[in-house]
Amino acid sequence: MSFVGKSAVVTGGGSGIGASAAMRLAAEGCKVAVVDIRMQDAERVASVIEAHGGTALAIAGDVSREADNEQFFTQAEAALDGLDMAFLNAGVIQRYGPFDQMPVEEFDRMIAINLRGPYLGLRQAQRRLRPGGAVVVTASAAALTGFSDAAGYSTAKHGVVGLVRSAAREFASRGLRVNAICPGGVETPMTGAEQQHSIVAPDQLGTPPYRGNLTPQMVAEVALFLLSPAAAALNGQAQLVDAALLSAFPPALENQ
Repeated sequence: MSFVGKSAVVTGGGSGIGASAAMRLAAEGCKVAVVDIRMQDAERVASVIEAHGGTALAIAGDVSREADNEQFFTQAEAALDGLDMAFLNAGVIQRYGPFDQMPVEEFDRMIAINLRGPYLGLRQAQRRLRPGGAVVVTASAAALTGFSDAAGYSTAKHGVVGLVRSAAREFASRGLRVNAICPGGVETPMTGAEQQHSIVAPDQLGTPPYRGNLTPQMVAEVALFLLSPAAAALNGQAQLVDAALLSAFPPALENQ
């Protein structure tokens, strides 16, 4: 999966899955625009990439805002001499609680960031990526089954899968591909884990426990595959990355 001479935008690139993907892309020779709502996080990841000899640009942006999407895609396109790929990874998780106790404001926030954000990013990517390029959007295992205690999150992520499938034809007409990844449990700062600013060789990742949590890099490796020419036949797909979490009923076992 050589990405030498390619360039990519990674949203939510300041931490978690996005940070791992940005570092892995750079390690494979890709120039990367690291986009995050927190500029200091984007700068930290960009500095790690540059310290290892890569090329990276840190950009602040709120993916739920149309003007921000246009701005960071424009900036990345100019600074990196064009764009080939986008990993639309930015998102937030919901405070858990029963469906009937979910505030309307929380539902609106899930839709704005987790669904409107990818939609706005896909619009920019479709217009700007060079033929042969690809986009990956982070959905969730909760995009493929109901999530009783995070209904707004699950609803938005279901929408992401529908959005990706619906966009596939128009992307293909421009020589582009678009796919979604659907992670299960991942150890990121958003879920309370400490941010790791390092990556390992892919063959050193190991195997997560059955229905266990993944490291961010485990998900990032699948994103890189979907962005690469090796996945040329994949378009409009939703790839589950969950250590078999949804492999059998019930989706999650009690008192494991």
